[in-house]
Amino acid sequence: MTAVPATLASPARRPALCLTFDIEPDYGRRPTFGILDKADPFFDWIRAERVPVTAFVTGRIIEQGHRIVDRLLAAGIAVELHGYAHAPEAFGTMHGSHADEIQRGTDAYIRRFGHVPTGYRAPSGVVSADDLRLLDRLGYRYDSSIFPVRRPGRYDFAALPRQPFRWGGLRLLEFPAALLTSRLPAGLTFINLLGPSISARLIRRAAGPAPGPLVIDGHFHNLFTDRPALAGLPWALRAVYTAGRWSGGLRCTRNLVDRLRRAGFKPSDLREIAAHTQATDIPAVELGVFLSRNSRVP
Repeated sequence: MTAVPATLASPARRPALCLTFDIEPDYGRRPTFGILDKADPFFDWIRAERVPVTAFVTGRIIEQGHRIVDRLLAAGIAVELHGYAHAPEAFGTMHGSHADEIQRGTDAYIRRFGHVPTGYRAPSGVVSADDLRLLDRLGYRYDSSIFPVRRPGRYDFAALPRQPFRWGGLRLLEFPAALLTSRLPAGLTFINLLGPSISARLIRRAAGPAPGPLVIDGHFHNLFTDRPALAGLPWALRAVYTAGRWSGGLRCTRNLVDRLRRAGFKPSDLREIAAHTQATDIPAVELGVFLSRNSRVP
């Protein structure tokens, strides 16, 4: 595993815990905005506990002027981009270009905020070398699309570092998602199933002795339940989300953050970390990884 420089993790500086949420026009891929209206307890919690959060919002939600964007901003949450349409049928693989998804989302963001986003996360983590080059040309500072695991039919990033790195030949930084195990990303869907105690132990073990930022990925449907939307999901997704309700939800996320705080992690947002990270301080990974044997998509 790649060593983390002292600028990102050291005894003098507590390693960062980055809680991130993908804000999408669907509930487990079923089109509905209903879950976005159930988030009052979430905003109450992050304000009361002063938990920094990074939100990756789709360009379509920004373009439509959904009030969730104003609520995120009012709560002091860093708003970044999560593609445009978030259409599962258009995700493709790590070997394709998703230029339209990136460009349309970027344009919608610029119309709203007047500048290019600082960070990007690809829908479902499906990002390609062409996508990363485009993000760099557009002026993005960082990407957080990489889940360093293999997802058959979409991507294979299992050989990539689990710590922050930069893409060779680009100015773009990469903040990969944390892991629970070598094959399981630290997403709130899985954390809900395992519970906060087991999840916190697994995250710390997977991160190693000198962890960089721990990037936890989540969605509002991991925190709250929209029963009509849940009933309309395919049976497999419905079973996963239903099982996760017993130990999961906002209570589970709060417990996880508390446990990792007590373990020495400091809640932070990715935009702030990117602003204080020098490209020369972290290792480079060449884009040729997208063509390597370890990165084939069956």
